[in-house]
Amino acid sequence: MGEPIAAHPALRGILDQLATESGAVPLRASLAGLALRPVRYGGLGKQPDELISEIYELSAFDGSLGWLAAMFNAAADEVARLPEPAADVVWRCAPDALIVSGYRGEGVLSTDRRLTGHWESVIGARYADWLLLSADNGAACRVLLPRSAARIEPGDHSDLRTAGVSDVTVSGVTVDETQVFIADPASVIAEAGAAAAVVGSADGAWRQHVDQVRARLSTSHGGDEVSDASCAQVAWAASDIDAAKLQITASLQLSDTAARRRAHQQAVARARGAADRVLASSRHALDAADPVTRMWRDVQAGGRLAVRLFERRHPADDSTEYPNFS
Repeated sequence: MGEPIAAHPALRGILDQLATESGAVPLRASLAGLALRPVRYGGLGKQPDELISEIYELSAFDGSLGWLAAMFNAAADEVARLPEPAADVVWRCAPDALIVSGYRGEGVLSTDRRLTGHWESVIGARYADWLLLSADNGAACRVLLPRSAARIEPGDHSDLRTAGVSDVTVSGVTVDETQVFIADPASVIAEAGAAAAVVGSADGAWRQHVDQVRARLSTSHGGDEVSDASCAQVAWAASDIDAAKLQITASLQLSDTAARRRAHQQAVARARGAADRVLASSRHALDAADPVTRMWRDVQAGGRLAVRLFERRHPADDSTEYPNFS
């Protein structure tokens, strides 16, 4: 079994804070990977746009929570769509089982169905009970493995430290033919969820900044002035965050894979630019303990993870240019 999410000390503290927030119950359900899981398997059977909205809120609270909700639900959605008996094997005896997908890796499935490979930066692997790993058996495929069949080691990620980002290694594990599936590179949930996690973190930085400014003006009775230039930068950031959210929501309706990819890339670029403007608009960068600085780090770390995810899911296009809206 993976490490229970609530058992991680730092994450438990975040969840305790989240429990005091209004509307926390559906957010915790998303964090448990239940949002997109079909009702027949104990899930909520929500629509993708509902999940994306919840990822925004979780990421605005803490970037790690948004990433976990995105990846747990993306993997649950993928497993639910696999041929039988995949979903039954995962959830029949363990309805709370969590799954994550490893997209970045070089897995090889030999002719005698032995899987060997290494997958870097698998988000949520620390807590997962099952792994859905990309591999090659002469063609692209996915392999569903229990956690016990892999070695999971913490990755080198100082930011998003409670997202359970880990490296996964499998060495010569024999798999049954019912555990091997055709790859589905066009799945939109993982990419949209990754982009939403980054945008939500940027929104969290913006909210923290605005709350701090309001509190400062209140205690100074208006004596602490805010420059027009700073206000303009913060307003620009808010506009870019809203635009990024609209792009991600609209992408869920697109059938063109390349168009979806561009929308997600652009949304992440907007979010990173917005977070930079918020950070630069005041003295946040001088204080590492400032909540705005923490959220900015979540945006930067999440942006790097998202870009690598986009690249891995679309390896054929090496000429992709990532737009900068700053």
